[in-house]
Amino acid sequence: MPLPEHGLLYVRNAKVATGTTLLWLHRIHTGEHTFVPQRSIHAEHGLPRPADVGWDRVIDMLNGAAFRFSFVRDPVRRVQSAYIDKVVRHRRRSGRAELQRTLGLPVDPSQDLSFEQFVAALAMQAQRNPLAMDAHWRPQHLNLMHPLVEYDFVGRLESYDADLARIREATGVPDVAAPPVVHASGRLSANLFDGRPALLRTVRAVYAADFDLYGY
Repeated sequence: MPLPEHGLLYVRNAKVATGTTLLWLHRIHTGEHTFVPQRSIHAEHGLPRPADVGWDRVIDMLNGAAFRFSFVRDPVRRVQSAYIDKVVRHRRRSGRAELQRTLGLPVDPSQDLSFEQFVAALAMQAQRNPLAMDAHWRPQHLNLMHPLVEYDFVGRLESYDADLARIREATGVPDVAAPPVVHASGRLSANLFDGRPALLRTVRAVYAADFDLYGY
């Protein structure tokens, strides 16, 4: 998401406060500092697309002509959040259907997909072609195009407010408030990995590069 007039380039990383960050950038870009979307900021933001800015300029920004930033998250919590939000709650997502195909199951939104099945499908997809995985559970270093893109700052969801303040300080953008970060896994009282060490080992293997690169 390029904002050349502010010297910012944000690379989205699904299931890591993308909606909050888009709203923050929208408020900066439009000057509507109290804007709240009626439905989803993903559909209502007024931010320019790369095609609007021009790909040559975007490439220059990626190469260092802008402050390049993104956010990452504990891979274990991100997997749990993706399952709750994109598999359990939103049953007609194309990514959910692809999980069923991966497991050799009929594509049927009415059929439950257990957490064990979800993790098994992730391992199979990662072994076949991790780049083809749905962005909400694709390894984060692939979403961030590591190491093709060098970042000025990669923040963490776990310290989001403090890291956003560091971006404001480094870039001089207006001191605009961002809404609180709320994500699906944060609304659960239980950890889906509790008592399931084999599932946790599988996830740690699938996302080993993320654990290493981002220090989790």
